[in-house]
Amino acid sequence: MAEVLVLTTLFDAESFDHDSRWWVYLLRNSGYVPRLALVAVVAVALGGQRLRTELEADPTLRDRPHRAGLFLAGHLVAFAIFAALTDSVWGEAARPTLVGGWKLLAWVLAGLATAVLWAAILLPAAQWGVLARRGLGVLSVGALLGVVAWDAGQWTQSFWTPLCRATLGAVVPLLRVGFKEVTCDPTHLVVGTSTFSVTVGPACSGCEGIGLIWTLLGGSLWIFRERFRFPRAWLLIPIGTALIWLANVARIAGLVAVGTLIAPALAVGGFHSYTGWLAFNLVGLGLIAAALRCRFFLADAPAPGEATRSNPTAACLMPFLTLVAAAMVTGAITQGFDRYYPLRMLAVAAAFAWHRRDYAGPRPTWSWGALGIGVAVFVLWMALEPRQAGPAAGFDPRKELTPTLAFAWLLARVFGSVLIVPLAEELAFRGYLIRRLLAADILSIPPGRFTWISLALSSAAFGALHGRWLAGTLAGVCYALALYRRGQLGDAVLAHATTNALIAAYVLATGTWSLWS
Repeated sequence: MAEVLVLTTLFDAESFDHDSRWWVYLLRNSGYVPRLALVAVVAVALGGQRLRTELEADPTLRDRPHRAGLFLAGHLVAFAIFAALTDSVWGEAARPTLVGGWKLLAWVLAGLATAVLWAAILLPAAQWGVLARRGLGVLSVGALLGVVAWDAGQWTQSFWTPLCRATLGAVVPLLRVGFKEVTCDPTHLVVGTSTFSVTVGPACSGCEGIGLIWTLLGGSLWIFRERFRFPRAWLLIPIGTALIWLANVARIAGLVAVGTLIAPALAVGGFHSYTGWLAFNLVGLGLIAAALRCRFFLADAPAPGEATRSNPTAACLMPFLTLVAAAMVTGAITQGFDRYYPLRMLAVAAAFAWHRRDYAGPRPTWSWGALGIGVAVFVLWMALEPRQAGPAAGFDPRKELTPTLAFAWLLARVFGSVLIVPLAEELAFRGYLIRRLLAADILSIPPGRFTWISLALSSAAFGALHGRWLAGTLAGVCYALALYRRGQLGDAVLAHATTNALIAAYVLATGTWSLWS
């Protein structure tokens, strides 16, 4: 990810927009390939569990030495050559007429070497050979799904106008329940009141929400296919479609109400975006949770006392999911400064209290190494912080609240950043995800078992959670290394808490409130 960021930041191919040579044309019009590849990879990940089990069970493959360090060094050298050649091909000083065939060939070969050595880091060459032979069917299905998904996405673009009109028609009577003067322009898809109105465009039509629900429910039906009763379980698709569309109607009506009664800026800002994701999570996850407890949809009735047994997945994920959901709720009802941050921490603390019996185990021991990793991440985070951020950036709670409330808010912010947030995030990413990528039963994987794939994917997911995605990804790698040192999740929590404590101290000392944005 860091290498891709470097290339996309340093080099721009706009100078080749009017170049008619065949290789430039292919590169310029290949933007759809990553999208197809992404769907293919997801399909392989869903359908390749049996293949991965076979690879892990084959002693002739498992016992072969894997020189990951040597391949990593070669990969970095190849990438450096590729970046240098990229500068001569796509850099500002390059001109389309000056790029010769030999230079282009060297650039392509360097790129292939970079990719091949990267693949060698992940798996030994023998396992890639087995994957190529045995996984051809799965990969073919994945590629086919990629093409179908792409065509389906293009096809459904023509549906948004009728769906917009249907959404508009449902919003109007809902608004008339609370407002006497409701304006509606079906031609231009505008709805609102006499003081505030919105245009129901493609993003508000409900297409995106329906597509996301279909994806979520389709994946859930596949993952839990042994628990669901088919064809009954297929009813979840139309049920989810109807629920997410109704939720979108309520969201638009709420948007108009907030813009009319409270503040237009709040309506088109936080409320508009946060309520959409909140509705998706509530409908999607709520429907799946309900279906897994409904005998109508299940192949076998839940065993007596199943709901009361310890659930390690819920214990690891519920605090984090509560944190995300609470952030969506408070972000939807605030503009800029989140004055309700203490309530978010109370909600997460309640989730911890609910699962307190699931956290029984050996007490973590102190680690100076984990403390040092936390300090190193703080230095890295500050080095990657945009230089324009300063005391004037962000929202100063001392200006937004009374002195007493500001002190209470700051106390909750420091407590949450140093204790609650590290616990919730480390349980989710280093406690659950990094092991879930290795096996469905996370308890069968001891904490600290290392694989390149689980390290890369869990760290990338951790980075995607943060607005500063590059710094977040690198921080995730460092916290995973803290876990790998001794196999104790507490070390990752300590490293994370140390970083957040230093950031909190820096914010309070310098007034750089943007670090808490």
